[in-house]
Amino acid sequence: MKSPNWREWIKNQKECRLWLENYKGKKILKKSKDQSNLYLRKTDHNLNFANWIMEKHENEIPEVFEKETFYDWVVSVYYYAIYHSALALITTKGYISKNHSATLCFIIYHYYHEKKTLKEDEVELVAKSLDKEDIETLGISKELREMANYNVHETFEKNLAEDIREQAAGFVNKIKLILER
Repeated sequence: MKSPNWREWIKNQKECRLWLENYKGKKILKKSKDQSNLYLRKTDHNLNFANWIMEKHENEIPEVFEKETFYDWVVSVYYYAIYHSALALITTKGYISKNHSATLCFIIYHYYHEKKTLKEDEVELVAKSLDKEDIETLGISKELREMANYNVHETFEKNLAEDIREQAAGFVNKIKLILER
């Protein structure tokens, strides 16, 4: 079987279903009880922590660490919030995932194709939260380190963290609404 391609899964429901069945057959997606409340609690925990660190950048972090910032970590924590909310969706359907691609495949099949409760840009947000390379690209890539040499690094990372905070909060709120139905 070729490599997983979530963009192809969005375009082709049959292809997505084939991958989903493959993940189930290999027990990468396994039957589980509904643990959505635990994943949502972890989601809220991550959001609270990332928001707290963002607030600390106003005064306390500069006082203690001078020019050091932690926006790259904030970005990662927001992505974990998105990931845990995606896992909450899966457990409501009676499954647990051992693999990021399987998680994304499940979300696309059940919540993009079947229920149509998630839009393509929301699926992309989940994909970014699951893809370590995207996290590195967004958070601590070579380009960002190079930007630091020109004194725009902190502003860029802060803006990125603020954007992802908005996206994460919006996505998590949508997931909570889906789960309330």
